[in-house]
Amino acid sequence: GGPFSTAKLGRIGQECNPPSIKNVIEWTRPEWASSLPFSGGESSRVLQKVCCEGSATKDKPTQVDLKIAGLELSGVNNNDDDGGSGDDAGIGGSLFNGPAGFFESNPVKLQGPLTAPFGKFEILYLDDGMRITKTYQGYYAVNVRDENEWF
Repeated sequence: GGPFSTAKLGRIGQECNPPSIKNVIEWTRPEWASSLPFSGGESSRVLQKVCCEGSATKDKPTQVDLKIAGLELSGVNNNDDDGGSGDDAGIGGSLFNGPAGFFESNPVKLQGPLTAPFGKFEILYLDDGMRITKTYQGYYAVNVRDENEWF
């Protein structure tokens, strides 16, 4: 995004609990918004999870087919100055703490009975700490397990 984007990209991760695979995107408050009311605290963040289901076959055990299954939004608001709204203020009070405060109080989970094709990847290397994959589009990805879970 540009200099006045409404969110700043933080970390990107993946939560794997086969067959569930969730791509986790962290959004933080941009620096330009720090003095605005209702923008949340410095460490406030919104977590966007793109929920997929992965499957493989006996014939091709390293090829994973993905289907989109849903979307989750949650917030982490570590804002010590909450404007006096407190934890009991409901939706109105959570708005004072910015988007992270709103989604912390009102997480969203959209998941229905239907799934749709989303892509596929091939596992080239896998151990307890690292996974190397090649996407269907020909890109390579190296995923390293973070010992400190952040989502």
